[in-house]
This record gives sequence, C-alpha cells and structure tokens, in this order.
Amino acid sequence: MDSDSRDEGSQLPARSRPAIEVRSDGAIGEAWDGGQAALPQVVSQVRDGSRQPYGTFLRRVFFFWLRVYVCEVYTNGKSKAVNVRIPIPLPLIGAFFQSKLSWSQAFQFIERSGRAQGIPPERFLESCMALEFVRVYEDKEEKEELVVVGLD
Repeated sequence: MDSDSRDEGSQLPARSRPAIEVRSDGAIGEAWDGGQAALPQVVSQVRDGSRQPYGTFLRRVFFFWLRVYVCEVYTNGKSKAVNVRIPIPLPLIGAFFQSKLSWSQAFQFIERSGRAQGIPPERFLESCMALEFVRVYEDKEEKEELVVVGLD
C-alpha cells in the first residue's frame, strides 16, 4: 500500500460558514456566500455600523460610566437583563475611549448572530463597552449567562 491512497481516504473536504451581512444600523441581513475570505470585510461593516454618535463622544468628554451588565436567557424562552450605570465625572478621560466595537467584539457579534438560540445579538451589542475589565459567558443546561464589567 502506498501512502497516497491512505491519505486520500482520511481527509474530508472542509466547508466554511457563510459570513453574515450587517447593515449600517446594526441589523443582520442576508447571509453572504463569500465565506472566510469575506470575513474581514464583514467585521469592518460591523465595526462601522456600531460607531457611536457624536453626542456620546461629547458626553464622554465630561464624564464616563462604570457599567455592570448581566443578561440571562433560559431554555424556556424567558430572559432578563440588568444594566447598572454609575457616572464618574472625570473630564477628558472618556474622550480617549474607542468609538466603535473592537475587532474581537465584532467577531463575537458575528459568531453569536449565527446562533438560533441563546443570547440575542441585540443583547450582545448592548453589553459591549469601550473598556471591558471582565467578560464572562457561561452556558449551562438550563440557561446562558453573560456578565460584563467595564467603562463606557
């Protein structure tokens, strides 16, 4: 037996997931056929669509928020979210925060938006902050839980 015949039978063709089109308002559109080659373009669209309004930048010039965000989604379809915001009046520090999603947040958004169940994409976008200290995602049998602590 030669090694070529053994290698041909043990390899399976790999298929990439289609990328997700995200409109400028943050909503998810039809699936793309570009696959992994189109993923950087999709991530750029997600980041550009999540750009904060100019009013948020002005607010951050004067003060920023310490946020604690908790979202729980149960298997029976019920969900609850807690979003605690504590204003911190320190001028100019918040002006240096990023004004759109980071690359990792955009990748996580794309991955989450492809799921039929679990934490909805709009809840994930709600949880994204400019500077995150802790982001914990836990998937148990009866519920999924997302906890985020950071500055916004």
